[in-house]
Amino acid sequence: MRIEWSEGAYADYDEILAYLVSEFGQQTASEFQLRLDYNVGVLSEFPLIGQSEFTNRKTHIEYRSLSCRQYKIVYAPLDDRVIIVSLWNNRRNPAALRRLLLGLR
Repeated sequence: MRIEWSEGAYADYDEILAYLVSEFGQQTASEFQLRLDYNVGVLSEFPLIGQSEFTNRKTHIEYRSLSCRQYKIVYAPLDDRVIIVSLWNNRRNPAALRRLLLGLR
C-alpha cells in the first residue's frame, strides 16, 4: 500500500531528527531513522497492525498508531493508501493528540 506523509508529519520528523542530533548525536538520529523506516515498511504491508486511537465521527476516518520507541506513528489507513499524520511523542498529553486529529491543533 502506498504511504503518504502529511506536512505536519514531515515537520515532526524534522524536529525529532534535529533534537536527536543535538542531544544525542548523529548515530542516535540514524538509528531512529532506521527504526522508523522499518515501521513505515510494516505499515505499507499491514496497514491495520497499529492500535486504534480515534475515529472522527464527522469524516469516519479511523486513526491508528504504531509504536516506535518513545514516539508513535499516527496514521490513517484508507482504501488505497496510508497517510502518516504525526510522529507523536508518547510523553505528550493524549488529549492534545485528539485535538490534533480533530484539526484543532
